[in-house]
Amino acid sequence: MSYLDRVRRREGPLADALYRGYKGMQRLNVPEVPLLYAFLAKERVARRHVGGWLKRKLYDEPLFRRQCQVCGRGLCLFDGIPAIWGGLSVEIGENVVMHGTSTLVGAKVFDNPRLVIGDRSHCGSYFSVAVGADVTIGSDVLIGNRVSLFAYDSHPRDPMQRAAGLPAESSSSRPIVIEDGAWICMGAIILKGVTVGENAIVAAGAVVVDNVPANSVVGGNPARVLSGPPGRSRQARSGQV
Repeated sequence: MSYLDRVRRREGPLADALYRGYKGMQRLNVPEVPLLYAFLAKERVARRHVGGWLKRKLYDEPLFRRQCQVCGRGLCLFDGIPAIWGGLSVEIGENVVMHGTSTLVGAKVFDNPRLVIGDRSHCGSYFSVAVGADVTIGSDVLIGNRVSLFAYDSHPRDPMQRAAGLPAESSSSRPIVIEDGAWICMGAIILKGVTVGENAIVAAGAVVVDNVPANSVVGGNPARVLSGPPGRSRQARSGQV
C-alpha cells in the first residue's frame, strides 16, 4: 500500500493533516482582481469566436464544399463538417446554413442518390436524412434541430435478409419534397413519399406520413392538419384528409 493510499484513508496524524490540507486547498479561492478578470473574460470570448470563425472559413467550409457536387456562395457551417455517406450527391444553393452534427446518407442500391437544398435554407443541428433516389428541399426552408427525413427503408423487411446484411429493395424508396418557405420544427420525422407544401409548418415532434397542404400547419403522430389554408373545408381542418 502506498503512502498516498494511507493519506486517502487518513491513517495516522500526518496523513490526516495532509488530507485536510489538500481538501482545504481545493476550497481555496483566489481573490478577484476586477479589471484583470474582466479583461480575461472578454479575451476568452473573443478567442473562441475568432478561432471558431477561422476554423469554419479556412477548414470546415472548404472541405465540405469539396464533397458537394454543387455548392453556392455564402455557405455557413457550425460545429464542424456534416457527414456524407453512401456516395450521396449533394447540391446546395446559396447562403445555406448547416451544422456539422448532420448526417446525410445515400442508399447504395441507387447509382446516384441525390440531395438538393435550395437557397437561404437552414438545416438545424443533428439533422439527418436517408436519401433513396431523391430528396429535395426548397428555398427559404427552416429545418429545426433533430429533424429526420427517411426516403428509403435502409433495411429489408425480411429478417433473413437483414441478418445477411442485404439492403432494402430500391422499390422501398420514394422521394421527399419540401417546398419553398416550409418550416419543419424540432424533432419532426418525415417519411418517404411525402411532399410538404409551400409555406407549410410541421409542428415539433410530428411524424408525417401523408402530403402536407401548402400554407397549413400539421402536428401529431401520425400528423394531421391542425390549421389549414383559407378556403379549406371543416373536414380537412379537423384532420380528416
